[in-house]
Amino acid sequence: MNLYKYQTVSTRSLEALFKHSLYFAKSDQLNDPTENMFQLLDADYVDRYRPDISGLGEFGILAMAKGESTDVEASPFMWAHYGNQLKGFFLVFDFDSFVQGIQSRLFLHDEVDYNKYRKVLSGADNLINESWGIEQVAGVDNTSRNTKRICKFCFFQKPKEFVNEREYRFLSETSGLKHYHIESLSKVIIGKRMDPSDKAVLLSTLESLGLSDKVEYATTKNNSFKVHITKRDPQ
Repeated sequence: MNLYKYQTVSTRSLEALFKHSLYFAKSDQLNDPTENMFQLLDADYVDRYRPDISGLGEFGILAMAKGESTDVEASPFMWAHYGNQLKGFFLVFDFDSFVQGIQSRLFLHDEVDYNKYRKVLSGADNLINESWGIEQVAGVDNTSRNTKRICKFCFFQKPKEFVNEREYRFLSETSGLKHYHIESLSKVIIGKRMDPSDKAVLLSTLESLGLSDKVEYATTKNNSFKVHITKRDPQ
């Protein structure tokens, strides 16, 4: 299973690539207007396990696509909407290796749940609270467990119209660049329509990183609705 991160050639994307890093954005920087909805119903504000959700807006989110190559790399939808109509590129990571390398910088990671209606979290029903009669146990942080449950509702659900994204999210308590292990990067796929000057800069950067052997190209064919991946530059 792979993870995919679509990019366009820019100073920021090349700098991140050179640093073996990916950018975790705040929720108000994402393209879905229904993001950034942090709400907890029926909260008991004196309960010892009630977490503070006032800082959720500072969390960083890394959105990637998860799937097999035939589902993502060959998808004209993904290239049209996130690969800048074959003018961009995307980084392909081995799922297990990527997660292992970035795990220490994460608060939570999981697949996005796509729904027709937003699920709402109730503090009285969905969170661990004192009324349950749970005794405090050494090494068990029920406040942290509640925070993670809230984050699942706030950050890991999207409208069903986005289901084709196949999104897998990584959540950190801070935004900004986060380092990944370069060994987890399987390949870099460059779109056929990328501007020649952008492609030259990208290829030069990849060569300096010792990644030239991991470069492939995405192109189209007259008799197919799929995007085709090849090791040969279609020019």
